Amino acid sequence: MDTLLKVNGRKHRLRLDERVTLLDAIRENLGLTGTKKGCDLGQCGACTVLVDGRRVLSCFLLAATVDGEVATIEASPAKVSRCMRCRRHFGTAMLFNAVIAPLGRS
Repeated sequence: MDTLLKVNGRKHRLRLDERVTLLDAIRENLGLTGTKKGCDLGQCGACTVLVDGRRVLSCFLLAATVDGEVATIEASPAKVSRCMRCRRHFGTAMLFNAVIAPLGRS
């Protein structure tokens, strides 16, 4: 199935199976690995992205059903600021796991 995704301000035309989640499309097809695959049950929030400024769990959303602009943790700082600070939307725990923990800081 041909799917058009707008992610972090760029349009991507992808050929995906209709069962592919937004998380897998972002990580495997677009190579944006900042969005993490955690529990795969929608409980941990590691897969959180913004779709038109609203938080969604990308492990639960089929890529083919996305109708809007997706912002991942790799989005430009201006984009994140416009979404009222990424900590508020992406969650403190996710930001810690994605940014601070790999640096060896706590």
